[in-house]
Amino acid sequence: MRIFRSQAGFTITELVAVIAVSGVLMTAATVGFSAFFSKFNDLSKTMELQRDAFNGLQKIKNGIKIGSGTAMKFQGIATADSVKLEGYNLNMASKIILYPPQSDISHINDNIVIYKMGSYIRYTYQDGPFQPSAPLYLFPDYKRKNDIEVTKLSFSPANTGNSVKVVNVEMEARVKLRNKVYKYVSYKTRMALTMK
Repeated sequence: MRIFRSQAGFTITELVAVIAVSGVLMTAATVGFSAFFSKFNDLSKTMELQRDAFNGLQKIKNGIKIGSGTAMKFQGIATADSVKLEGYNLNMASKIILYPPQSDISHINDNIVIYKMGSYIRYTYQDGPFQPSAPLYLFPDYKRKNDIEVTKLSFSPANTGNSVKVVNVEMEARVKLRNKVYKYVSYKTRMALTMK
């Protein structure tokens, strides 16, 4: 005698319904994750822009590393003995030349020139007999090949009188988030020279 057992299983309709619902849930999750990672990427690029722009301003103020080993020094607005502003347009200079205190006669012509070239802040220097063969990158770092670009850099005297003792510095930069979508950062600050 044969015993018939009930056979449990899924019908093809139930299986198709489960696959369709799973597909909808996976699509919704993919869209959610995509939006999350896109927003995370935008925030990361914006934070990187703010951090690097602030660090660039700190280098202009506190000093750019010149030399190496025991001869290494930092030269910036805060360590400068005097400055000269060049390239005026609407009372704002596009270039600043920093003259550090002279330690001896071999350093009488020492200077650092900071300016905007293209979408970068660049600098050159004269340190005794040493100077770079080409302008160096101050901000953003050229090696990173990122989407950050400087849109404005200007200097102006903040004090009255013949010699500049305090400098107004304005810098604007942007980072490309997506096609034709940018995030901007703008800094306006004052930097004082070495007070004698």
